[in-house]
Amino acid sequence: MHSLTERFTAALHHLDAEGDAQQLVDLTGDDATLFKLHQDNEARGRDGAKQFWEDYRHVFGELETTFTSSTVGETTAALEWESRGTLRSGRPFTYRGVTVIEGDGSDDGLLTGVRTYYDSAAFLQEPAGTS
Repeated sequence: MHSLTERFTAALHHLDAEGDAQQLVDLTGDDATLFKLHQDNEARGRDGAKQFWEDYRHVFGELETTFTSSTVGETTAALEWESRGTLRSGRPFTYRGVTVIEGDGSDDGLLTGVRTYYDSAAFLQEPAGTS
């Protein structure tokens, strides 16, 4: 699981910098389930992963994620992170969260699950007349 965790964080950094989700898609198993805090439906498999990660990246202009802590088990890893940058509107943001990834436990395995939980307040619209 350590190798899969390292490959996942590298692929996410690539998505941040380049806007290219393919490395994350390539890490995803055919039966994987992906879930974001604010979505009612889960994404499944590689096609679902492609849409999942492209939708995620589309919200942002500039984006940089720093992993601050991780706990890696045999088949699951919990990754705490902080992301900062700009939203598509140009408004700066900072938010924190946790992403839980699951795999089959092998060093060269694929993701079987991704669940991400984060502080959604960073995406709320500011009231009129405030800066």
